[in-house]
Amino acid sequence: MITRLRLSEHILKNGEKVVFRPLVRGDLLAFGQFLDNLSDETKSKFGPHPINSDEAKNICTNINESEMLRMVMTNSEEEIIGYIILSFLFRDSQLLRYENYKVSIVKGRDICIAPVIADNYQNKGVGSVMLARSIEIAKSLGVKQIILWQGTQLSNVRAIHFYEKFGLKKNGEFEKYGNKNVDMTLTLD
Repeated sequence: MITRLRLSEHILKNGEKVVFRPLVRGDLLAFGQFLDNLSDETKSKFGPHPINSDEAKNICTNINESEMLRMVMTNSEEEIIGYIILSFLFRDSQLLRYENYKVSIVKGRDICIAPVIADNYQNKGVGSVMLARSIEIAKSLGVKQIILWQGTQLSNVRAIHFYEKFGLKKNGEFEKYGNKNVDMTLTLD
């Protein structure tokens, strides 16, 4: 699957050139630095896996694109400035919640996503480029539903507004790890 994906070049709002591409084994050091350098606040909003260089090593040495696409955005110095997971795997808790919302999620067809942006690149257009490109990738793979991996924190109003700009709709609220969260879905044609 990942072999069909090519890198794409983009220009951010400030004129900076960036590249969106699959994460590869050779990204181990840059990916570890990216994860280690995220602020505690940013880390608190990303939940799919631990955020440190040990996990970067684990991820980069065990890439399995049949279950999960891991995409990165790099700047001109080849530093990773953004990361997004497109996962075909779903947690049982997600499937149960979506069943209660009357949203049909099909394993192997639909995906959940989880983006995170380097602190010094937030609000510069990185997330918009990554999400738009991820939606294009999902469409090319025949995905019908994109959901946020374990939702987004209800207190993260900026993120909710950001996702709504891309057409994601709120499905319902739930509590996890002491946080109130909202599930959101984008239905693709």
